[in-house]
Amino acid sequence: MNTMSEKVGAVGGNKGGPFDDGVFDGVKKIIVGKDFNSVSYIKIEYEKDGKFETREHGTIRGELQEFTVDYPNEYITSVGGSYELVLCYGTVLIRSLIFKTSYKRTSPIFGRTTLFGHPAGREFMLEGKNGGKLLGFHGRSGQALDAIGAHFFSVKSPLKHFNLQGGNGGSAWDDGAYDGVRKILVGRGSKFVSYVRFEYAKGQGMVPHAHGKKQEAPQEFVVDYPNEQITLVEGTIDGYLTSLRFKTSKGRTSPAFGNVVGRKFVFEEKDFKLVGFCGRSGDAIDALGAHFAPLPPPPPAPAPTPDPATSKMGPLGGDKGNTFDDGVLDGVKKVTIGADEYSITYIKIEYKNDGKLEVREHGTNRGELKEFSVAYPNEYIIAVGGSYKHIFNYDTTLITSLYFTTSKGLTSPLFGEVKGTEFEFKDENGGNLVGFHGRGGYAIDAIGVHFAPAPNSSIPTPPNKLSKVYITSGNEGIEEINFYNVENGVTKEVFLHGVKGKNLISTIVISNPLDECLVSVESWYNSYNVSQGIKFKTDTKGSNFFGYKFSEDTGRPFSLQVKGKKIIGVKKFPDSNLISPGTYFVLTRSSSLNKVEVIGGKGAETFDDGAFDHVRKVFVGKGNSGIAYVKFEYEKDGRIVTQEHGQKTSQETEVFEIGQDDDITSVKAYYETLDGSKTETITYLAFKTLKGINSQPFGKTPVIVNENTKLSLLEGGKITGFHGSSTDVLHSIGAYISASPPTMLHGKWIQVEQNGKTPGPRCSHAIAMVGNKMYSFGGELKPNFHIDRDLYFFDFETRRWSIADPDGDVPELPCLGVCMVAIGTTLYVFGGRDGFRNYNGFYSYDTVKSEWKLITHVNNGPAPRSFHSMAADGNNIYIFGGVTTKERVNTLHAYNIVDQKWTELPNPGESCKGRGGAGLVVVQGKIWVVYGFIGEEVEDVHCFDPVESKWTKVETRGEKPWARSVFALAVIGKYIIISGGEIEMDVKAHLGPGSLTGGAFVLDTESLVWEKLEEGHSPRGWIASTTASIDGKKGLLMYGGKAPTNGRYEDIYFYGVDSA
Repeated sequence: MNTMSEKVGAVGGNKGGPFDDGVFDGVKKIIVGKDFNSVSYIKIEYEKDGKFETREHGTIRGELQEFTVDYPNEYITSVGGSYELVLCYGTVLIRSLIFKTSYKRTSPIFGRTTLFGHPAGREFMLEGKNGGKLLGFHGRSGQALDAIGAHFFSVKSPLKHFNLQGGNGGSAWDDGAYDGVRKILVGRGSKFVSYVRFEYAKGQGMVPHAHGKKQEAPQEFVVDYPNEQITLVEGTIDGYLTSLRFKTSKGRTSPAFGNVVGRKFVFEEKDFKLVGFCGRSGDAIDALGAHFAPLPPPPPAPAPTPDPATSKMGPLGGDKGNTFDDGVLDGVKKVTIGADEYSITYIKIEYKNDGKLEVREHGTNRGELKEFSVAYPNEYIIAVGGSYKHIFNYDTTLITSLYFTTSKGLTSPLFGEVKGTEFEFKDENGGNLVGFHGRGGYAIDAIGVHFAPAPNSSIPTPPNKLSKVYITSGNEGIEEINFYNVENGVTKEVFLHGVKGKNLISTIVISNPLDECLVSVESWYNSYNVSQGIKFKTDTKGSNFFGYKFSEDTGRPFSLQVKGKKIIGVKKFPDSNLISPGTYFVLTRSSSLNKVEVIGGKGAETFDDGAFDHVRKVFVGKGNSGIAYVKFEYEKDGRIVTQEHGQKTSQETEVFEIGQDDDITSVKAYYETLDGSKTETITYLAFKTLKGINSQPFGKTPVIVNENTKLSLLEGGKITGFHGSSTDVLHSIGAYISASPPTMLHGKWIQVEQNGKTPGPRCSHAIAMVGNKMYSFGGELKPNFHIDRDLYFFDFETRRWSIADPDGDVPELPCLGVCMVAIGTTLYVFGGRDGFRNYNGFYSYDTVKSEWKLITHVNNGPAPRSFHSMAADGNNIYIFGGVTTKERVNTLHAYNIVDQKWTELPNPGESCKGRGGAGLVVVQGKIWVVYGFIGEEVEDVHCFDPVESKWTKVETRGEKPWARSVFALAVIGKYIIISGGEIEMDVKAHLGPGSLTGGAFVLDTESLVWEKLEEGHSPRGWIASTTASIDGKKGLLMYGGKAPTNGRYEDIYFYGVDSA
């Protein structure tokens, strides 16, 4: 086989001047420049005959970044990135670039990125056909890089084609050639092979092709691609294809699929692999041929372990301000941070470099300044975290908070305030922070970091544990604090701060058992910066103020607390009275125990039982108007501990007992302000356990929620203790919740930014995804009054809304309570209502042709309805339940888009009552109905198997959500995600907001276990939602909804799943 170079591309725009560097021996280094809109510049260092030559294209401006390979041992094998129309230039430009090497390394993304850190725009990847190395670039450029292509070294590898074996019936087809084959499915019909499906490999993706007609359930043969390839195809022909068998490069042989009768044929070529099929088919496979390509060469020797090197992360934040990059120094000794009410305004870094001190400053020195120092090189910073958010006052995104973690496991106080999206930069090998980069001007717009291997002289020290705190207060304020740490199991006095020997009384604030930790400190100081009062809080209790109590007229407050962290030691105070601005505490990450704030009013007597191992029994006594008495029986280390609160009455006390292998996971509580009372009283309690068991209701059975009666939930894990307040009744209740790490799904909530004009707030509408566009139809702004009849779409690339072109059978349906799904590039819309009537016109909208079509008229298909549920699989659209003019129904209908027919499927019967606002999804071929409203919110789950034509009521357990309806819903593999919803109807029904929640949960449809997810949005119901794939992540997409104030939202949230 002879060798040659292969020219690939170019991709991008058609402006700028053309360039072609030609073919060199290889590429050693690439430097890329970027501005706000695009890749502006590229400089390539080539090697040719032992000499290095450079080529430059575009215009040098913006930030420059470089990527170097270990040439000639390592070489670039792929050039990727993205391109799209840049409006300010009126042309298509390259927006980002990324490179991959023979050592399986991938460069950072040079240029613009999306919300999830992917290349912004239409992505591309240029590669040689056989993994050849990059030899040169070509493309177009001028003020920026308009287009780019590449020359790769390639091996001339002609395909081997095997002619068709079989008859001439049916229609001809040719799948073409791919990288390989991942899976083959073969289905029989009578004595012939009637159906085949081939799942080909193309890069990292899969391309399916199916032929024939599926009659019997197909059998499958899975290949361990790319480690295994099919090298032989064997079959038999008897008028039609009757059997198939496959062999692989690992020596495996598949079973014989079909009947081995007739004439035998074999497709095989030494050192070649199967890459595609061709053939003829109708109701059976008439003939089959194949394409083979050379097997890949043996894998290259493993890449050598790279020498320790620096890594650059970020920046994250906004895109305004001036770019800065401090470069790589030895380490950081001190950081000074400025913050105002909006953001981090200023950062000053004192670096150590070659034994000297070097200082860098960014932003504007304003607001309150605070410092954080480390004992470099024995202690160094290993992580930088914080948050960033769009600040409307400045119309830009800014850094809103920062914190730092050191090699000794210590974390600084929080500088600024956590607002918006949280982040953390941390080197996976525990590297040392050696520099900052980012953007700054009037404030810190964006921040990034450089890490390097840890300094050799550093000595990691495990963190100690703060054990005791003594406070001494005098006439001038807080005069003395003693701290004791547990070091290697021994309690030692490690710091004495303030003035000693004044013979004032010291008070012990905290004397920690091993499972209690300090979590926050509140204090205030006077105009002389002397601390006047101080208050401590642990993860189980809080102290009173020591010294003078805070006064707004004479003092300034401050607080030392980081969400999700605990104080384990102290570092430094001034020598005399405590001066709070110079104080900081050392923090470490907390355990999973969370103290959830109380719900209800404020009684005269507060109680805090603390946290235990289990709650074993709950006793509840009623009074005349609410819950008068509670008693909790806890278990701790095998012992039973009892705590009781409130006042017993003559009414009988009821008990809820939790099994030994069960735990409480949620509490439902109603509370209201009763006549003659100045604060709310708990009037109703109910408990739910891990096994899905609901307690009996305790207290007054609630009527519908209104402005006087409120409903709240305590949930999020295993409840191990309670706190609250009481007098002769129970006024409030909170809980200690032990939250386990998620085991089903791992993901993250984001709020999607919207540019330009939006359709406006709404609820009771519907959304569906086609490609990278979210379509929205229907909805209301005011109860029972539709907004408009336009079909809107939101482009996730531009973050802008548009109105879809109306053409064809445009529906005269200004409606709410409507449903919409997508199959391929077509939207399907059914039902809904205006203020007077229900609809059942069934429409489709072709998003390619921008054309509406009326599929079935009013007298065909399901009856008119609204607030029904709709789902789809590849060929069918399902409609369940909803509200007709007469009643709520529980019918299930299916529409097949191939046969173009409606079918009414079996009814679930009384076990699944007629309902509106239910969740409907298709999971692995089965149809699931989740929760809904039947006159009250319900929490039952049902499953319909289309193969067996059978309904099953499913019993679920785990961290099971309370009953709800009109929630957001998505499917990820075997998991059903729900979020938000209405948990209690309003007294005004649809005219009021009801009681809404923001809780998110996931159900495993195989184990039937629920698990709570993190909450990512405000409470809401009547939400439009769909399953979506955005920037390579699949998850739950939701838009708008009804607010607890009875207003309407217009925000977009996405829960993107990282792993399942």
